[in-house]
Amino acid sequence: MGSDFWVWWRGSSGIVGLEEISPPDVILVPGASVLRSGKLSPVLRQRVEMALEASRIWPKSRLVLSGTAIPGGYDEPLAMRNYLLDHGVDSSRLTLDREGRNTHASIQNLGAASGALVVVSQGWHLPRAVWLGRQHGWVVQGLVAGAGSTAGWENLLREHLVRVENFLGQFLS
Repeated sequence: MGSDFWVWWRGSSGIVGLEEISPPDVILVPGASVLRSGKLSPVLRQRVEMALEASRIWPKSRLVLSGTAIPGGYDEPLAMRNYLLDHGVDSSRLTLDREGRNTHASIQNLGAASGALVVVSQGWHLPRAVWLGRQHGWVVQGLVAGAGSTAGWENLLREHLVRVENFLGQFLS
């Protein structure tokens, strides 16, 4: 459990409010569920709405929409892209990462660290995402989506377990 706390503690220091962040080079939106209708789940919608707000404040930042995509159907990055396009974001700013099956992969898929990164997600998820970004050399901050929203017990339990897994993975690989 010490590794869980370590990741949480080290990543929590990078979570700040929108007004406290300098314009980043990249805004990363990690995926979450898409409903059968193709609409964003409540968790993903919160992330994308905050990314939309951030994109308006930082018009030169590139948005990376990362998540799972299954050929011929389920596609988290595409659902995010469609939402952002429907709300006026220029398509030239959007990069789709269809190999972002988890937070670690989403960070890795960004490639070599090159500038400032903002990860948009819920508060329960951000400490690990910020920590992972730093482990990959990024100057990273976390931007909370859905302030005040709670995670279900299954998300919290999974997050504790994955923090330990990611921590151990940094030293066993």
